Amino acid sequence: MDGKKYDLEDRLIKFAVDMVKVSRKADWTDYASRYYQQQIIRSSGSVALNFGEFLGASSQKDKLNKLNIAHKEIKECRNNLLIQIGAELNDKTELEKLSKESLELIKI
Repeated sequence: MDGKKYDLEDRLIKFAVDMVKVSRKADWTDYASRYYQQQIIRSSGSVALNFGEFLGASSQKDKLNKLNIAHKEIKECRNNLLIQIGAELNDKTELEKLSKESLELIKI
């Protein structure tokens, strides 16, 4: 290991930021593109925000609920990315990179 601190919260925030940056490159005049961009910005942000809530939750029940929401949202992001790749709604290389990252985050 290289001695760097591994922080899942930072990684989830970076994923959400990267989604916003990629979404800015999409064709926002196209209905399908706009629809999927708006949805993925919400769901990727929700992953990071709910994970932050999980870290600060006071009860086990609340922690589990927040973690479940974050997990569902990252799976939604992955499906959205696969749809965008298939429909060629944005830069394929960048979408594939984010799709790979979303799969890694799901597995964590």
